[in-house]
Amino acid sequence: MRKSQNDRVAKNYGRMTTNDLRAITGKSSAELLKDIATGDHENLSFEGRRVSPQQSRSYLKSCGFKFPFKSVAFINLKGGVGKTVSAITLSTRAQQLGFRTALLDLDSQASSTLALDCRVSEDNLFFMDTWEDSTGLPEALIQVREGLFLLPSSLYNGMLDTVLNTPERQKKAVSGSLFSLRNNNYDLVVVDCPPSLGTAVISTIAAVDTVVIPVTSDAFALHGLELTLGEIKAICSSFGVKKPRIRILFTKYDKRETLSGKTYEFLLGKYPKMLIPEPIPISTQFSKALDQNASIFETPGQYPAKKQYDLFIRNLLDLKEII
Repeated sequence: MRKSQNDRVAKNYGRMTTNDLRAITGKSSAELLKDIATGDHENLSFEGRRVSPQQSRSYLKSCGFKFPFKSVAFINLKGGVGKTVSAITLSTRAQQLGFRTALLDLDSQASSTLALDCRVSEDNLFFMDTWEDSTGLPEALIQVREGLFLLPSSLYNGMLDTVLNTPERQKKAVSGSLFSLRNNNYDLVVVDCPPSLGTAVISTIAAVDTVVIPVTSDAFALHGLELTLGEIKAICSSFGVKKPRIRILFTKYDKRETLSGKTYEFLLGKYPKMLIPEPIPISTQFSKALDQNASIFETPGQYPAKKQYDLFIRNLLDLKEII
């Protein structure tokens, strides 16, 4: 495995607080500290003691959680809806919870790669290099946190439409990658897709367990939602694969704006089973976190956007079952 290129793989960036873990398990502080016995008294943080991913994993396992393999893609054919922010937020939070996580950046704009401050060089491998023989994928990953690994992207991935030029290749590319990572003991694979119906998106739809479609109140984003839903149905039918679980995540929700309220009511009425019940509020904390090459779960403070993402992630990962 390639060594981390990010100096910020410091303990606190990869660790959740005991207060966070307590909220998930319902345990008191005394019970939790007794159970995990961290012994890390000097390492204090914003809301409480920090717990390593391995400690989180061990503790959640003791509560009965099994860490089943999951694959989640963030897709919308319209850009600017929060795909990358959501992919990074899920990946870093899952890593803190003890999931051995791989984030695959398939967007040639490399937003996830840049956001995690991963500086690529000519020595790095990308999806273009690994899709045909996925056995080499684990070695191409770069560690960016304790337990979080990234397959970076670059403009080179823009050539995927040229090489994934047959249905057989499109069906195989991402599914082969998931198979390889599962065999290498990864618990979660997160895919950040480009905002277009290219072969990377087609291959991802045919492979993952869950597709999350972030949307905003923008009319073009809602149109992108419709197009994405239609393409998911067509692709799965054409390839003869099981349709992924679909979740619609309303991001950048502003309760002060009438349009946000109307959009939420529209989504709730038309897609009641797909829509995540609580929208993600608009917040300046996202840009502040990204400016630090971090996610909102790696920066201090409690605010509505962080709380709603936490609930979304716990439901997505089925952590609600241990409470």
